[in-house]
Amino acid sequence: MTLAEAGLQTSLSEPAVPTTPTPFADDAPASSPGGPQHTVLYVEDHPANVVLMQALFRRRPNARLRVATTGEDGLRAAREETPDLLLLDLRLPDCRGTELLQRLRELPALADVPAVAVTAEDTGDLAASGFAEVWHKPMDLGITLARLDRLLERPAPAADTPVRIRPALPTPIPFPLRMEQ
Repeated sequence: MTLAEAGLQTSLSEPAVPTTPTPFADDAPASSPGGPQHTVLYVEDHPANVVLMQALFRRRPNARLRVATTGEDGLRAAREETPDLLLLDLRLPDCRGTELLQRLRELPALADVPAVAVTAEDTGDLAASGFAEVWHKPMDLGITLARLDRLLERPAPAADTPVRIRPALPTPIPFPLRMEQ
């Protein structure tokens, strides 16, 4: 999938990235009957990553993306409205994503909500941190949409068996895809 197919402008004269993402930005249209059925909280401070995720969610009208740009804003957003899925950057301006997840897990309503680390970092072993999956940036858009669909439709994998999605390779990958477990 290209950036244009994902709904992002590719023109250099008109930037596709806002200078500052809006905290709590709801971007997915409520075009499915009855509106969104799932709420996803994405805690990410980098504007380009926010725009990319918003473009992905436009392809999933049954899910509403809520964006927070700091750990503190993410915690507040989760208290206001319990999400069905957490997408957390590991390096936020005010905390680490692993620390944020620990604080979110202290809220009874979020104890079992699946959490995904979305990061460009070398993650090492996050199994003990409670993340169900790790999505590495840059993300393969098709695989990311497929994982999103599965996480919203099924219970999260056990925290001790995280799924790792590796960055997209410059050449096509033959199917079936193998995911490192």
